[in-house]
Amino acid sequence: MPDAPADVAPAPGEGGSSPADPAAARSAPASSEAASEATTEAPGAHELPYREELRRKALHLLALALPLGTALLGKTVALWVLGPAALLALTCDALRSRSRRFARLIQRVVGRMMRADEWASESEQELSADAFFGVRVNGATWTLVTMALLVALFPAPVAVAAFSLFMIGDAAAALVGRRWGRTCWGDGPRTVEGTAAFVGMAGLVVAPLAAFGYLPAPWWAAALAVAVAAGAEALPRPLNDNLRVPLTAALVLHLLG
Repeated sequence: MPDAPADVAPAPGEGGSSPADPAAARSAPASSEAASEATTEAPGAHELPYREELRRKALHLLALALPLGTALLGKTVALWVLGPAALLALTCDALRSRSRRFARLIQRVVGRMMRADEWASESEQELSADAFFGVRVNGATWTLVTMALLVALFPAPVAVAAFSLFMIGDAAAALVGRRWGRTCWGDGPRTVEGTAAFVGMAGLVVAPLAAFGYLPAPWWAAALAVAVAAGAEALPRPLNDNLRVPLTAALVLHLLG
């Protein structure tokens, strides 16, 4: 019996380099792209799409107007502005938790940038770090409350530095951690890559403040405050990170300054 011709292609599925089923071949690039896109963010589920997270963190940058205003106007004037603003924000959150109509209004305006836990039911609030006397507090309100507390409890330069390093560092940690984070701290959602971004960006904030003499603390105290703040940011509890991290940084700066 003569040998089979050498140029006969093997049947699909029998090896060789012949293409597989055309439909499968067409779907392979799409599957690869989807898999590649799925691995661009840190492990774990995230409540906000990355685009909305970008918008949310952009508000963090706008919040830098608070420490800037404090530095320009001074401690007394800043307290007269921040105190009523924080109370007004807390009142709005209280109304949001009591009035469905007001809650729908808030949801239409900024709902896409709010996380799911900021809309939790009243029965869940007492178990959360975001609950404040039974009221669900959103991130913007925590920002005002924290800045008011910082100005009330610490010298203005310390309050300005602690709040600013958190705003910049937290935004960097969230965006870098979600996009490139691969290694989580234990079982929590925070990543090593996000923490590294926090340290780098927060360091860029406090370095000039210490170098030019605005911050009454030596460079090593400022560096330690950044490291401690990064560690506090990586922890899931206790308290909301918008409150926990700046107060921790301010305490370190004040004690070592």
